[in-house]
Amino acid sequence: AIHSNHAKQLKSKEKRPGNRTSKADCEPDGSFVFEAHEAWKDFHNSLRHFYEVGELCDVTLKVRLPLLPVEFLTGTVAKEEMIKGNLSCRDLMDEARNYHLHLSNKVVLDFEYTVRTIPRKHTAGVLFCVGGRGGSGDPFRSIECYSITKNSWFFGPEMNSRRRHVGVISVGGKVYAVGGHDGNEHLGNMEMFDPLTNKWMMKASMNTKRRGIALAALGGPIYAIGGLDDNSCFNDVERYDIESDSWSAVAPMNTPRGGVGSVALGVRNYVYAVGGNDGVASLSSVERFNPHLNKWTEVSEMGQRRAGNGVSKLNGCLYVVGGFDDNSPLSSVERFDPRMHRWEYVSELTTPRGGVGVATVMGRVYAVGGHNGNIYLNTVEAFEPRMNRWELVGSVSHCRAGAGVAVCSSHVSQIRDVGQGSSNVANCM
Repeated sequence: AIHSNHAKQLKSKEKRPGNRTSKADCEPDGSFVFEAHEAWKDFHNSLRHFYEVGELCDVTLKVRLPLLPVEFLTGTVAKEEMIKGNLSCRDLMDEARNYHLHLSNKVVLDFEYTVRTIPRKHTAGVLFCVGGRGGSGDPFRSIECYSITKNSWFFGPEMNSRRRHVGVISVGGKVYAVGGHDGNEHLGNMEMFDPLTNKWMMKASMNTKRRGIALAALGGPIYAIGGLDDNSCFNDVERYDIESDSWSAVAPMNTPRGGVGSVALGVRNYVYAVGGNDGVASLSSVERFNPHLNKWTEVSEMGQRRAGNGVSKLNGCLYVVGGFDDNSPLSSVERFDPRMHRWEYVSELTTPRGGVGVATVMGRVYAVGGHNGNIYLNTVEAFEPRMNRWELVGSVSHCRAGAGVAVCSSHVSQIRDVGQGSSNVANCM
């Protein structure tokens, strides 16, 4: 009966205009599954022996307890007599508690991510590769979108402006492209792609025109960090308010950073600025922004200097991928755990990548394009953290570096495939 009511709600939801429901949306959440399980158990008292002999734990394994709200875990699940009376189920409760402690930046010895700590909807989302440039020198306005199921890329609607070294991020199911260079001048303007309309729309411009910026989002506002023009590197940081379509300045970084990487990370939601170039040399330093104090603070340095690096997050850690030192593109990859305040190297890329675009989807970190010191790349590789291994996946159509890469929470079927892309995009080789 509970499942029937849930299905009716979904069916009603699908009938509302403009509402598209993906397969992932139809999956009940953890609290629903647990409550349905409890209702079934109460109805079938004759199966009590079935639960008491340990099968209850097998059923509970299907519920991702760590992803339930703490209030539901402590107020409902933990008070269930059969959970309390089964040692295996109590182990699952301990796993859930440790997960929430881990998220709150507490050090939990021997904590490991499992299938129960990964949302079922973690496969939802489309990987966007936006702009950049290839061997022709002219920036692209084209975008390519990755279909995980087909392991292939297709062209989406083009931007209004050509953009290389552009900042790209996805917030609220939309993709934002900010700043960059169009081949003639530096840009301060921003445009937004809405999968529901399949169009790019111009939005408010930043106060400072620049390329090589990084974007991060904290619960809504978008932060545009660092960057450079032909004369200097910037420590400027601007915040974009989506509702009012306006930019405002916040505290500048301690260090100018062009070609910087950035991501929001942690329960307290700091914005991290990683590496970059200060106008003299590539940087190994890292700093983070506390929005409540409007202040940047230095944190532990990376093991290697790098600019034009890609940054993303996975399993509560920050990954910095590739980039350039002062001499050449890098294949090294480092991971920062904010709970331990420590950097460590993980497996290297299959090829050096400077100016690489990086994002996380389906529990893997993707590195798209870049330059290996000789040519622009169209290859893409993905990092599997459990295997500590990079493997090549479907390549983008155009070799490109300085592209922005982000994951949009839309469904791949929403985005119109425009075929072979614009005829004015030259072969980058």
